[in-house]
Amino acid sequence: MGEISNQWQAIFDYLVDIATSKKASHVIAKLVVSAAAYFVWDERNRRLFTTKRRSKAQLVDLTLSTVRLKLQTTRFRRSVQTERVLRDWSLPRGLLLADDDNG
Repeated sequence: MGEISNQWQAIFDYLVDIATSKKASHVIAKLVVSAAAYFVWDERNRRLFTTKRRSKAQLVDLTLSTVRLKLQTTRFRRSVQTERVLRDWSLPRGLLLADDDNG
C-alpha cells in the first residue's frame, strides 16, 4: 500500500478495488487496515474507560504482529510476487501451496 496516500478516501477506494482479490499483497493490505482500525478503536476505549495507554509505536507493533500471526495460518499460491511478500514479512516458505495443490 506504499503507493496509496494517507487519506481515508484513497485508502477506502483502494480497498474497494481489491476487495475480492486473493493476491498476497492485497490480503495483507486488507488485514493491516482492519487490524489497525480495531486496535485504534480498542485504544480509544482503553483511554476512555481505564487509565491504561499504549504509545503509537506499541499500536504499530501490535498491529503488525497480529497480522503476521494471522498470515502464519494462511496458505498462498506460489509466485514470484508471493515469495517476495513472504520474505518481506519474514514468513516461512512453508505457507506456499505445493504445485500439485493449485489445481
